[in-house]
Amino acid sequence: MMVNYLVKPIKQSIRYSFRFRKIVQELHEQQKNLKREQTRVKEDVKEAELQIQTQVIEDYVDEWLTNAENALNDVQSLVHRVEENKRCFGLCPTWCWRYRLSKEIENKIVYISKLVEDSHFKRIGHRAELPGLEFFTSKHILASKSSTAAFNKIMEALKDDKVNMIGVWGMGGVGKTTLVIEVGKKTKELRCFHKVIEFVVSQTSIIENIQHKIADFLNLKFEKTTKEGKAEELWLRLKKEEKVLIILDDMWNEVQLNEIGLPLNENGNGCKIILTTRRMTGCESMECQVIVPVDVLDNDEAWTLFRMKAYLDERVSRDIIETAKEVAKECKGLPVAIVTLAKALKGTKTVKGWEVARKKLERSRLMEVGNIEEEGEEKNAYLCIKMSYEYLKKETTKRCFLLCALYPEDHSIDVKHLVRYAWGLELFGKADSIEEVRIQVLEAIDYLKDSCLLLKDEDVERYVKLHDIVRDVALWIASKEESDFLIKSRLELLNESLNPVRQFHC
Repeated sequence: MMVNYLVKPIKQSIRYSFRFRKIVQELHEQQKNLKREQTRVKEDVKEAELQIQTQVIEDYVDEWLTNAENALNDVQSLVHRVEENKRCFGLCPTWCWRYRLSKEIENKIVYISKLVEDSHFKRIGHRAELPGLEFFTSKHILASKSSTAAFNKIMEALKDDKVNMIGVWGMGGVGKTTLVIEVGKKTKELRCFHKVIEFVVSQTSIIENIQHKIADFLNLKFEKTTKEGKAEELWLRLKKEEKVLIILDDMWNEVQLNEIGLPLNENGNGCKIILTTRRMTGCESMECQVIVPVDVLDNDEAWTLFRMKAYLDERVSRDIIETAKEVAKECKGLPVAIVTLAKALKGTKTVKGWEVARKKLERSRLMEVGNIEEEGEEKNAYLCIKMSYEYLKKETTKRCFLLCALYPEDHSIDVKHLVRYAWGLELFGKADSIEEVRIQVLEAIDYLKDSCLLLKDEDVERYVKLHDIVRDVALWIASKEESDFLIKSRLELLNESLNPVRQFHC
């Protein structure tokens, strides 16, 4: 028994010492194997990150890559120690030193072999879950970190009895309207308020128009005819209501609530108000107690939305994905720009086609757009929407789009009226019948809705609308095209005569 204790360690020590060169050689081989597997796993991770289904890399993959990197660094350290003592190997080999180093190297070889064996993962990553998605009930809505945080902040503020005015601000097209609509839906579901009244204020709204919109929601018939008289009637009616939430969307100018007839919540009666605006100063001028910013999408959220709308699935080539990512970046995280541009490019099947789109965006300039005060994001939104317009295949579809822009801001556009105007203006050339024009108009509208340049009016089936940013771009395009397009934001002339507003040259 004593022999085993004494002889075996000596044998093992001699074996390590005489096999030293072979052990070092085996270390180098395992080093090569691990480097090969590390490269392969990194490529798999890169490929996974390009796919919408696998945006989040699994923790065990990241852990393996970290362990592989550390192991390779350890190998370098061991090789350096071997090289340092090479001269000593030939002249005066230290058997004790060789034994300890050989044992250390052999342990490292076993560890690296296990890493190589474990490098074949069944799954590299999984679909990213966006936080707070359960808040959003509408189809096709992508909840972002910013919108989720804003949603939560608004809902908390609505619970606070001391808060009567909530201001939501952010650049045009960032998703303020979508957000407050979802807040309205949630408060209805939870029955937080007796009534929820939502309407668009817009740049051109006058007080009496706002009064009539609120009265319609309340089924109130005004007995008085003056603005002041209507304000008094509204005030008295709203004071009797238990709890009313009023959402004033797209406010541009300061509004005196008492001039409209809106009493703020007091002792459980009156109104709580949410307003949306493009400027934080708009919230401040309205003395909002809670101000909620809505930011653009971050890079991952923007790419997820772009890829979804452009139908870029896992079958699309890696080269196309890489170029499409560069195109998506030009939208600067603005949802309205992402959606319209992605829809415009969804039929692009080649790398060359995507390269053309990327270069076109890079070359584009909108130096003469006077009503864009922001630098960067909003100008890029204009560029992306303009490019979506340019990708429309038919000239008649483009003309139908520009005709829609002649309606006032936030106007619900009756498709029947569009058919009539298109017929009178010979928008589609000399048609044989109005039925022929109707078919072409409906085809153009369907294409524009599919391109996200027109929106379906949620309230009425046969009506469509333009996002205000999209309308701004359409008016800018119309003013620059060589088509003698006279820009008007009202349609009184069209109601009197079908000719003066626009004479299309076919």
